[in-house]
Amino acid sequence: MRRQRTTDVMQWRGLQEMLGELEAPPGYAFEQLAREDIPRTTELLRTWYPDICVGTESRHLEPSFYEREVFLRGESPDRPLYAVLSRDQDTQDIIGLMTLEKNIRGLQISAAMGAIEPSRRGLGLGQHGLTLLEVIGRSIGAEVALYYSTLKAARGQLNAERRGFLLVGIVPAFDMDAIAPGTVKRVYEALYAKVLANPERVHLPDWNALIPSTRALFTHLFGHHPADLAALPERKLLHG
Repeated sequence: MRRQRTTDVMQWRGLQEMLGELEAPPGYAFEQLAREDIPRTTELLRTWYPDICVGTESRHLEPSFYEREVFLRGESPDRPLYAVLSRDQDTQDIIGLMTLEKNIRGLQISAAMGAIEPSRRGLGLGQHGLTLLEVIGRSIGAEVALYYSTLKAARGQLNAERRGFLLVGIVPAFDMDAIAPGTVKRVYEALYAKVLANPERVHLPDWNALIPSTRALFTHLFGHHPADLAALPERKLLHG
């Protein structure tokens, strides 16, 4: 049997093909980032999101990042990132950007960065960003979607939970961020996940291989492990 080439897996395609029947919110439109949009987009990001100048997301301010890493409209799809612009349908102004990053070997997709023009925040576009992450992930064959949320504000956390993403951890010192004017520190971020694979593709860990602290966290996040449930009647008898 011929093995599938790595380059055939999780292949980016045109935005409308990947979105299928998903539509942008009324008054807005989604489109794939084009080369000619890069200068204006990076300029707007500096205005919308001043804290972007530090940490991992700062790469989005560099035109060379898009030219090197992002699948631009009409160009080579063999790049790890995809960028979706949001536009106001009336004015055609760019009002948002979301970048998605794929891990072909792990069949994973994650949200690399999302930013919205400040006056448009709180209108539901953030929830559509998570919908884009999931829908595009499913379209290209991703089996898990990952989303890191800032803990500076509640909106991203609420959006993730409303879209069915599960909080699976809080990562200390995950990235650099400007916490106040002139003050940059490493910050905590929340990690959310949504499994896109069929349940039969997912293997539960051996309960006997987990130490007490891991068992406690597993139960807190995912509920009782089947092996733990099977042992409950026996424990009740012992303590009865």
